[in-house]
Amino acid sequence: MKKPAASPAERARAAGRVFAMTSTEATQSGNLILEPCLLIGQLVLVLFDSGATHSFISNACVGRLNLDKRDLGCELLVSTPSSGQVATSSVCVGCVMEVAGHRFKVNLVCLPLEELDVILGMDWLSNNHVIMDCGRRSLVFLEHEGLKLISTREAVRALQEGATCFMVMAKPEKKSAVEMIQNIPIVNEYTDVFPDEVPGLPPS
Repeated sequence: MKKPAASPAERARAAGRVFAMTSTEATQSGNLILEPCLLIGQLVLVLFDSGATHSFISNACVGRLNLDKRDLGCELLVSTPSSGQVATSSVCVGCVMEVAGHRFKVNLVCLPLEELDVILGMDWLSNNHVIMDCGRRSLVFLEHEGLKLISTREAVRALQEGATCFMVMAKPEKKSAVEMIQNIPIVNEYTDVFPDEVPGLPPS
């Protein structure tokens, strides 16, 4: 026997957030990036928003691209800067997006966006290890495979050409012989037998 669908009042609820619902709000913020990308091969306007908890797609874009919608399984209450809370319960699953030549599959929650097609939020950024460079209004894709060592000259040339670099500096911690011995089981009980300096050779 099929159970009746839960009424809106009985559905589980979850909270979400976006920083912009329109292209005007997006362009007024210095912390957001607005770029054209490809969604299932079609050009769409995408807002990259690190303050958005989920990734979203406009209802108009869903209709224009004839995408299949599924029930989200709960009611998502999205906090917006100008429209208060907006409720939604639909999602487009496994949408293929191409961003700067990189292909991704992403679940997009349906939302009544204006002048925006897609918002890629923190869920997409963190899952795909993408960093937003707000100063340059660009995205940084961290590659985990195929890493290549380059010379200092190549690094300087890349910086001059505008490449974004990340530097990690490590300094070894100098420890005395006593400190190193203390980390060895049993031997640390006899530190007086292992002085920092050897007084001389044993008698022959």
